[in-house]
Amino acid sequence: MPMILGGVGVLVLVVVLVVMNSGGGKSAAAETAPTPAAAPAGSTAKSAPVVPTGTAKAGKTPGRPAPALTGAMLQQTAQLLEEAKVLCNDGIKARTAGDNQAARDKQSAAKDRIDAAKRLITDPLGWQEEADMGGWAMPAEYAALEKLYGQLSSLEKRVRMSGGT
Repeated sequence: MPMILGGVGVLVLVVVLVVMNSGGGKSAAAETAPTPAAAPAGSTAKSAPVVPTGTAKAGKTPGRPAPALTGAMLQQTAQLLEEAKVLCNDGIKARTAGDNQAARDKQSAAKDRIDAAKRLITDPLGWQEEADMGGWAMPAEYAALEKLYGQLSSLEKRVRMSGGT
C-alpha cells in the first residue's frame, strides 16, 4: 500500500511540474506585436506571391559550381505556382459543381503551369539535389528553391489526382 501511495504522489508531482513548465498565455513579444495595416478601400489588386526565403547551408565544398539561380527565377517560379494553385482550385470547384470537362481543362492548365515552373528550375534543381545528397554547402537561394519545389511537388500530386494530364 505505501508503494502505491508513493507512486501516485510521484505521478502528481510530475503532472504539476509539467503544467508549471508548459507556460501559458501570450509572450511579451506577442502582446506588443503591431497589427498589420488594413488594405486601402477599393484595393482589389492581387499582390505578387512571396518567394520563400532560405538561409545558406553549411557543408562540404561543392564538387562543381552551382548553376545561376536568381531571385527573378524564383519569383517567376512562385508566380507559376500561384497560377497553378488558382487553376487547381477552380477545377475542384467545377468538379464539385458537376462540370467534369471544365474541371479536367482547369487541372490540365494547372499541370501546364507546373511543368513550365519545373522547366525553369531544371538545372538549379539538379545541382540542389546533388548538393543535398552530398552534404555540400548551399547558397540561400537554393534553400529557398528547396522549399518552393516542395510546394510545387505537392501541388503537382494534387493536380494529377484531380485529373490533370
